[in-house]
Amino acid sequence: MTAQQLPGTEAARHGTGDADLTIMLAAHRALRRDLTRLARAAARPAGALRSEPARRRSVAAGWELFKHELHLHHTAEDEIIWPALRPRLAHREHALSVLDAMEEEHARIDPLLAAVDAAFAGAPEAADWPGGDRLPDVIDALASTLTGHLGHEERDGLPLIGEALTAAEWRSAGFKIARRNGLSEGGEMFAWMLDSAGREDAAATLKSLPPPVRLLYRTIWKPRFERTPRW
Repeated sequence: MTAQQLPGTEAARHGTGDADLTIMLAAHRALRRDLTRLARAAARPAGALRSEPARRRSVAAGWELFKHELHLHHTAEDEIIWPALRPRLAHREHALSVLDAMEEEHARIDPLLAAVDAAFAGAPEAADWPGGDRLPDVIDALASTLTGHLGHEERDGLPLIGEALTAAEWRSAGFKIARRNGLSEGGEMFAWMLDSAGREDAAATLKSLPPPVRLLYRTIWKPRFERTPRW
């Protein structure tokens, strides 16, 4: 399992419209990155983390933040982005079917998150963690389903944004998401997205932000984020 970009990423970035999808793609890279970290943590020998409580807390913190950011990302799509596209694409049956598929795929991911939670907790229906027989399987199912969804979205879903919305309308949707999440959530999101990001990806993401927000990231959000060990 790797954090490679799936086919469609560049197509989404260079779609037919002029909507800037940099932040969307940065979020996708961060989700893939954390799936890789999750798999590595679960691959440790049985019982290893029981004797390393600090390490276990670090993995738990990474997992909880991953779930939170995934929830924010999917909620923004289901409640703000896809509804903004539907009226513009009402005459295109295939486009609407893509949006339906995006929502259906989101719904399939939630039970997989719960299955990983159960395995972590050593629930009766799951093997104890770490080293339980079931945890690698549920993580693999989550990774396969989520990375498949991200690739589908990049290939077929994100290009619809450029086709249906102007750059100004897309920025307006972004402002709506930012207002909904609030400054604190937004700060954590950007620090999470840029954690361990490559130089070019980080520069491109920061370039999409207004200068005052970049300053907030460098002086407050990033240092605050790095105070909590994760993974």
